[in-house]
This record gives sequence, structure tokens and C-alpha cells, in this order.
Amino acid sequence: MTEATLEGSLAELTLPDVLQLLSIGAKTGAIHLSHGSEVGEIYLEEGQIVHAEGCGFEGEEAAYRLAGWMEGRFRFEAGPAAPAHTISKSNTALLMEAARRSDEWAMISSHIPSTQSIPAFVVPEGSDESEGQINLNTREWQILSKIDGKRDINQIAAASGLSSFDAAKLLYSLVATGLIRLREPGSPAG
Repeated sequence: MTEATLEGSLAELTLPDVLQLLSIGAKTGAIHLSHGSEVGEIYLEEGQIVHAEGCGFEGEEAAYRLAGWMEGRFRFEAGPAAPAHTISKSNTALLMEAARRSDEWAMISSHIPSTQSIPAFVVPEGSDESEGQINLNTREWQILSKIDGKRDINQIAAASGLSSFDAAKLLYSLVATGLIRLREPGSPAG
């Protein structure tokens, strides 16, 4: 007798709810996720998340991104072993961080609608270069040093060794104050 699979819509049953159900049941297997053309997988061993992949990432970053999907489909398949063990955080800690990021992204997205946006410096016309002062921390300098008007936030984050979320968070205040502007991929620079 084969074990029944669990499947459904993420709009009806959120990924954290699915994970809680599988965790309580100490299930081992893979949750296959799809959202439009994007796909991802989260692997569990005895109810604990041990690996995730999707959205071009593996491990915790993939899990955070997948946990943010509010639409799409999921299907749990019992049995498949994880191809790697990239997550050591508890399910609770992982899902709490995913929820925190989701809340912060709601604020960040008011100025940074996509991590595929391309940041560029703004030089105000007629400004006196001696006006104002900007204090930046090391991570902000690290991000700013990668801005070239060609790379998107994802590429800048990768070059800086940061997650796309952390890079967007660092750029948020600079965009909000008008020091950095964003353009969408394919739109002309300038």
C-alpha cells in the first residue's frame, strides 16, 4: 500500500501550515512547490526541514523565498531523501525569520518593487557638492561599491556575499531619500 500524498493550493493552505502538519506527523519526504513558472522543493526528515531549493537559491534563503509564496500549488511526496543538508535551523526559527522578512518586505517594496531592479546613483542637478553629509556603515559601503547602473539588486547582493533581501533592505533608505534611483530591466539607463 502506498502512502497518500498531500497536495493543494497555497492560497487555501499556506506553506507554514503544511510544514506544521508534516512536522507533527514527523514525515520524511519532499514538498514540491510551483508558482507560475517558478518551482521549488523543501525536504524534510522526520518532520524537520533539512534542505530547500528554488528561486535560484539553496538552503535557508530558498526556504525564506518559498515560504513567502501566497499562491501556487504544493504536493508532498513521502520518501525522497534530501540531495543535501543545507538547513540546520529549527522549523520554528526558520518560519519566524520568513515571517519577519515578509513583514519587512511589505515596507521595503514601497520603494523597491523587485530585486531585479537596477540601482544607479542620482546626481541632483545644480547641487553644491559640499551640501549635506552621508554616514554609511561597512555593509552599506559594500553594496554601494557594487552599483554600476548595469547590475540588478540580485547580482549586487551575490557580488557582496549578501542575500537579495539584505541588499534591498540596505538600499531602501538610499532609494527613499533619493540618493539612488531604480530602473526596471530592459528600460534605458540614464
